[in-house]
Amino acid sequence: MKSQRATSRVLCKSLPFFAIIAAGAPITALAQTTDVPPSGPGAEQEGQEIVVTGFRRSLQAANAHKRDADIVSDGISAEDIGKFPDQNLAESLQRITGVQITRSRGEGSSVSIRGLSPEFSRVQFNGRTLGSGGGRSFDFTSLSAEFVSSVEVQKSPTADMIEGGLSGTVNISTPKALQIGKTRFNGTVEGVYEENAKKLSPRLSGLFNYVNPSETFGFNVGVAYEQRKYLQVQYQGYGAETGVESTRTPPIDYNRDGDFNDTYTFNHAQAYQAYPGTRTRFSIISNAQLKPKDNIELSLDYFHSDFKESNLWYENATRFTNIAPAIPGQPYGVTASTIDTSLAPQLLNGSAGFLTSVSATGLDHRASTFSQNSRKIINSGSLSGKITDDHMEVTGQASYSKATTNGLNNGFATISRATGTITHPDGIGAPPKVEYGGGYNPLDPSTFYLLTQDFFGGSNADELWEGRLDATYSFDDGVLKSLKGGLYFADRTNSAYDVRSSLNATQLNALSGGKLQLFPGWEGASGAVSARDILKPVSFGKSIPYYPSSYLVTDLDAYYGLISPAAIAAAAPPQVVRGSGFDVTERTMAAYVQAAFRGAQDRLSGNVGIRFVNTQTISSGLVPNLNGIIIEPGGVFTTIPDAAQASVKGDYHYFLPSMNVKYELSRDLVLRAAAARVLGRPGLGQLSAGTTVDANVRRINSGNPSLKPYLSDQLDLSLEYYLPKQGLLTAALFYKHLTNYIVNGQVAETRTVQLRGGGTQTLEFRRNQPVNFASADIKGAEVAAQIPLSYLGDALDGFGLFGSFTYLDAPKVPLFQGGPSATLDGVSKINYNAGAYFEKSGFGLRGSYTYRSSYSNGSGIFGDGDVTPAYGQLDASISYQITKAVSVNADVSNLLNAVQKTQNGFGLLDTYNLIGRRITAGVHVSF
Repeated sequence: MKSQRATSRVLCKSLPFFAIIAAGAPITALAQTTDVPPSGPGAEQEGQEIVVTGFRRSLQAANAHKRDADIVSDGISAEDIGKFPDQNLAESLQRITGVQITRSRGEGSSVSIRGLSPEFSRVQFNGRTLGSGGGRSFDFTSLSAEFVSSVEVQKSPTADMIEGGLSGTVNISTPKALQIGKTRFNGTVEGVYEENAKKLSPRLSGLFNYVNPSETFGFNVGVAYEQRKYLQVQYQGYGAETGVESTRTPPIDYNRDGDFNDTYTFNHAQAYQAYPGTRTRFSIISNAQLKPKDNIELSLDYFHSDFKESNLWYENATRFTNIAPAIPGQPYGVTASTIDTSLAPQLLNGSAGFLTSVSATGLDHRASTFSQNSRKIINSGSLSGKITDDHMEVTGQASYSKATTNGLNNGFATISRATGTITHPDGIGAPPKVEYGGGYNPLDPSTFYLLTQDFFGGSNADELWEGRLDATYSFDDGVLKSLKGGLYFADRTNSAYDVRSSLNATQLNALSGGKLQLFPGWEGASGAVSARDILKPVSFGKSIPYYPSSYLVTDLDAYYGLISPAAIAAAAPPQVVRGSGFDVTERTMAAYVQAAFRGAQDRLSGNVGIRFVNTQTISSGLVPNLNGIIIEPGGVFTTIPDAAQASVKGDYHYFLPSMNVKYELSRDLVLRAAAARVLGRPGLGQLSAGTTVDANVRRINSGNPSLKPYLSDQLDLSLEYYLPKQGLLTAALFYKHLTNYIVNGQVAETRTVQLRGGGTQTLEFRRNQPVNFASADIKGAEVAAQIPLSYLGDALDGFGLFGSFTYLDAPKVPLFQGGPSATLDGVSKINYNAGAYFEKSGFGLRGSYTYRSSYSNGSGIFGDGDVTPAYGQLDASISYQITKAVSVNADVSNLLNAVQKTQNGFGLLDTYNLIGRRITAGVHVSF
């Protein structure tokens, strides 16, 4: 009986086929002959030789790990070195049951597991934590998939796993020299074509692996370079702002009733934007392994990533919130408006309704260009060792990781005063329509004036030391299979700060030698300079409703022809914003014991254990005097005076028990159950002791060093039915009881601010501070299927279907303390993927569709909620194995050119985003 089960596992251990195919794997056929004992209905006789393709071999490797594991997990294995399914790991992972992703510039950037925020998904690289340069969630755009050999999503924890993965742990593995086992080279040359940008960019990678003849020493080095030139075109709203008419500057009579006492809600701004940009990623991996004796192994591992992004941000914007004369005494004001009072119960702060249209003179109209540049560098290394002696195995690892992120943006507050009308002909859930009248020409540069040039950006450094020591003693017989214990230590320091500087009109006039003509009375005391000579029209012609055929933006070449960059840098070097950012040190010590057991003739197996975790934090920051806020009228730059240094300590400790049980009901039917308490730490920025201010959107943000960690008491139950020919049916139920859930504590504050050009202004701010407030229960179900159609006859050999479906039931919690409720951030009720494939004679074709229903992104800028509506995307791939050493492939991402949107809590459109299709094609060689 025991040997029959062991042989049947080779074929039947099966990760869901959809998780590999749908991930976009090049479907090749590196033919290999492998003796695979068959099992299941209609299986061939034992000992018959079966030809297994390289792709099927990769399935079997991942599937074997899934079935043998004592925990609830899924994973993806690369078909070969340099042949992971997607160029982006997040896009591969979204096809695994219960995994969702968020996108940046149309590219997968972060991973959610079973609906919880990406901050709760712990990502580790070859067993160690990688810093991400900003938060706890890992940014997958920094990580090339070229050298990833496997990815495992661990959904139920064990005591020996590093804590922090409240929703699950993503474990990324790269090839080890002695695991590859021979000297070889793999290389890939591809081109990446972006449909919107109509640009072709290179993607190159190569890995050399050396193993000595005695197979006691080996090393490898891999290098990958990728460039991506994109064009993102979108409409963006800035959120539903609620305000009293009298608090506008100057006051605005929105409903034209003769007084300024009414409170209304309106879209803070509506903007049509385009982002032409370039991303480049350079990666290095390296591994050296030494095995001086059969029972001793040493491994040295290194990873480097250098990710750069630069883009221009062209914007044509209008603002409800700023209706004023360009010069005092000129006419301004609302001439007509419509107000939807039916939305009043959903609005905040006693609003009487939402302004769905406004006709006005003196309407704020912007013609802006921003240049944005950022760079993220990650360096990580580890030294690990393993010693085995009879029944004892001792492993240890020491690692270091540092991630730094730096960014600097350069923007222009270029404004005109228009006569125009803003309407929502297709409803507030669609882009608005902006029309101009009264003789105003939006393409006339002589009507625009430059108020300020602003620089804003920031820096983050995330440094982490980790060490762990584990010892396992195995037993030959009896119920106790092994006893394991270990220690873990981590020391993490994460610091961030913002930088800003600004040049006003008087300075710009002086630096240009008078070429930028100064108008002292325009837009208040600070004045403005004429933008007539520094604007240009742009046109993108994309199919966003009411997107203007052309509009004016700042011409950077013309501008820097009048003022040299060196002169600007000398006059306005970026300065650290007082009170911005945070500095958090977090030290963790953990110890655990874990026992693995077996029974019922090895049909029953599992583990039970307990982990003790102690964490100490030190949060430092600057607390500013908010009575001295200085703003630039009409601009986006906020200055706060010198601040006092604050430092706050925190300390918490918890016991985290866990149990995982697996029972083989038959050789093809596996039942799993798991129970655990899991810990998730607050975001690093949430632990800040400092305070930041943004007068443009009336917001004050403070951290809370006293936050407690999230806790989840969770249960898992799953059933897996393994079919021959890599077929699989699975079903799972899970439950999480969350406590210490963090929401924003939010209060309104009225502050009198200083205007940089003179005078004061009274503004109402919304102050936010995270607090432990809520508890929540998340319940869910998962089903998945992988069905090779050869079951139906030989004519369908090579065809297959795959799919998965996840349902999540999560309660609503307050967007902020005392505010309206929304479903937990990141929770999509419905998630599924479905697709089909064909693989035969070296030819492969597949298509896959992934869908995620709407989910909340938080409270939004003005507390109006931020929601991402349902989104689905179709991807396709085709490949052919020319020879054993050479294959070609082509992949299309977002085949149907799907639109990505966000909206606020009552349906007002925030963003309508077109990123376009991305086509990748190339050749892979191996020798």
